[in-house]
Amino acid sequence: MSLTKKLKYGVTGFTLGAVFFGGIAFGATSKIEVSLDPIKFIVDGVDKTPLNGKFNNNGTAVPASLSYSGTTYVPLKMVGDMVSKEVAWDGKTKSVLIGDPGSVGEQKSLTDLPPLKVSSRDISTNERTTIKGESYTKGIRTYVDQYFPTQFQSYNLNGHYKTLNFGYASDNDSSLGNIANITIYGDGKELWSGNAVQGVPLNTASVSVKGVQELEIKFESPKGTSGGAAAIVNPVLIK
Repeated sequence: MSLTKKLKYGVTGFTLGAVFFGGIAFGATSKIEVSLDPIKFIVDGVDKTPLNGKFNNNGTAVPASLSYSGTTYVPLKMVGDMVSKEVAWDGKTKSVLIGDPGSVGEQKSLTDLPPLKVSSRDISTNERTTIKGESYTKGIRTYVDQYFPTQFQSYNLNGHYKTLNFGYASDNDSSLGNIANITIYGDGKELWSGNAVQGVPLNTASVSVKGVQELEIKFESPKGTSGGAAAIVNPVLIK
């Protein structure tokens, strides 16, 4: 056997029929062998390869790519995030919607809303941030360490939005520490958490904020570390 990582997936003919053939079902169950060898993703000269070849799909780590029968398959949502295009599924029309805010749902940059609460002046909003050579002008940027172990900023959503999409990473312009934890809270309940690690490419996340009144973004210095600089970029709210 070659060194290529391989995995067998059992896929029912019914599922294949329902998804690809408009309801035509097949009785047999078949297995396919796919390669999970990681590949690189370069967008406009910028390396956006996901960490460890995994994509965070609404809290579930899935392969960023797989190859089968000479064709490479990738999560469309991941590619949309990489090229700053919204991707959505319209169950009523069985359509994949890419881009066009009118089709996907009304969108608004989170950081265009006035902050409700801010922990200190050491949080910057909508200031130019550079990550792996790419600049962003929408987002939140701060640092945490033993002297300022926690920073936060909150917004009043009034229950008007369904989803928050954003990118997160260590701020490469800073030499302060190497790791910071980012947590998203909705009305005091943890909705999502991740780490911004220096040297790691930009990661993306999609968080359900349906019904949330107050959204809080908290940056923390993990225990036993020197903390670090962190940024959330292109945070987009979708109705």
